[in-house]
Parts: sequence; C-alpha cells; structure tokens
Amino acid sequence: MKKSLVLALATVLTISVAFAALAVEHKFSGTLNIMVPFNAGSNTDRQIRFIQPYLEKHLGVKTVVVNIGGASGVIGTTDFLKQKKDGSKILFSLPTPTVYKPSTGATPYRPADLVPVSQVTASPFYLAVSAENPQFKDGAAVLEFIKANPGKFTYANAGNGGIAHLAFASFLNGVGLDALSVPFTGGTSECYTAVMGGHVMAYVVSETELVGRSDIRALIDLGSKSFTKGFETIPTLEELGYKGYVTDTFAGFYYMKGVKQDVVDTFDAAVKATMEDPEFLQAAEAAKFIHNYSDHTDFAAKVSGTVKVITPVLKALVKK
Repeated sequence: MKKSLVLALATVLTISVAFAALAVEHKFSGTLNIMVPFNAGSNTDRQIRFIQPYLEKHLGVKTVVVNIGGASGVIGTTDFLKQKKDGSKILFSLPTPTVYKPSTGATPYRPADLVPVSQVTASPFYLAVSAENPQFKDGAAVLEFIKANPGKFTYANAGNGGIAHLAFASFLNGVGLDALSVPFTGGTSECYTAVMGGHVMAYVVSETELVGRSDIRALIDLGSKSFTKGFETIPTLEELGYKGYVTDTFAGFYYMKGVKQDVVDTFDAAVKATMEDPEFLQAAEAAKFIHNYSDHTDFAAKVSGTVKVITPVLKALVKK
C-alpha cells in the first residue's frame, strides 16, 4: 500500500514538473511588432533590421519594425508603454529614452516602467569629427581648444540628457570645462549630417556607427578601452589624463511592466539563440556588426546600476 502511494505521488510530481516546464514556454503567434523610438535610418534602426531575419527564425513568427521618432526617443517609448501587455509589441532601443531621459524625471514614465529583456550590443562612445576637419588632429587638440575657448566648442548629440550627451557632458562638468551641446532629437543620422555640413564641430557617436566609415574620424574614446580593430589606438579620457569618466552605450529589447515572465523568458531565449546562430555570426562578421549579448537578468542589473550612477550627475547638470 505504501509503495503504491509513493509511486502515485511520484507520478503526480513528475506530471506537475512537466506542466511547469511547459508553462514557461510562451508561444508567439501572428505578427510581432518591434517598436524603435528613432527614425528610419538611425543607428538603432539599422541594428534591428540587421538582426530581424535571424530573430524571426528563432521566434517562429514574422516581425514588423515600427519607427516612431522624436524627442530623443521619448515619443516612441511613451507610445510603446500605452500598448497591450500581451507580448505582441516589444521595444528595441538604446538607453537614452529607456534609462537616461526617464532618470531626469522629465518623461511621463520611469525606468522601472520598462522590463529589460535582452541586450544585443554594447560599445564605447566617441567624440568624432569630419575626416576633412583640419582644425582638430587629435583628442588633445580638442581639449586644448575647449580650455582656451570656453563655450565655443560645439558638439552634436541625440538629445540633451541622453546617453550621448552625458557621455561628454559628465566629463566636462566633472573637470570644469565648458562646451556647447547641440541636440538633434531625430537621432544620430541628423548629428552626422550636422557635422558633415559644418554646422557643429563634432558629435558623440557609438563605435557600431563608426565601423567601416572613412568620412568620420574618432578622436576621443569616451568609454571603455576598445579592442576592435581600427579603434584600439584611439585614446580614452583616462589615457588623456582624466580618470573616472567612462560611458558605454548599449541597445536591447524591453517589454513594458506587466508582461508575463514566460513571455520575457521566451523572447530572451530567441535572442540568445539568434546571437549564437552560425548563420548570424557569419553575417555579423562580414558586416562588422558588433554584438554583445546579455540575458534579461544581467541586462536588468546593468540598467539599474546605470540609473544609480547617472542620477547624481544629472542633478549636477540641472543645477548648473
């Protein structure tokens, strides 16, 4: 009798575990909308469109990229947060509208309203000029100009209070230097146009956007030391004599708060499979697409850690 009872309980336990395992596997259906809060042609837009066909393979459904640009990504992110929490829409963004802007308190949402799902890329920011610029030969020349001409050096970025702005502004604020930030809320494509047209002296741009370009020259690495071929010789701020100023950018997927965990886990698993797919890896190498995957746990920790670090910097810049 006891043996039969034990066997029965074991059977029930096995079935329960099997159902629990099945419960965490969400099945996507229909078409999944990937919302990008920047204009078509922006760096973020190009990244997701490169990944898109490989991601569809592992999601098992078709996806549509929806661009809603403006206000440094805040308009598109705000729109995304109004959508149904059923997993059919997901946000792909750099951290300006998901981390930096909401940390200022100037948006109708906060970082905690978004659920980090998967990080896809991570790389340093650079201060860059047109390759034809005769005035600034290197980073040291830029810093000497700023010291001698307070407020005269102009640099474009994808919106004041965003990550590209703070990558340079936090350094300037910390060492007591003054330069003029010129924000372009349509994304980095507008910043590039402004530099090439001579409207600003430089702009802050991510490494992924500079790979393979010959018309732009990076002068200062504003983030971690890069070991990407062609970037390893660009000096960091620490190498130029300024310790403690490191800003890297990252892009990834976010759901809105309230989406079920099994949906998050399933989408994250598809991204991981995409990042490990031999076909994707071969295409990424050929296209010099820099990828750096983190799962939702590590990505969430990175986002919360970033919020903690930038909050005092943002307060200092507001007071200034």
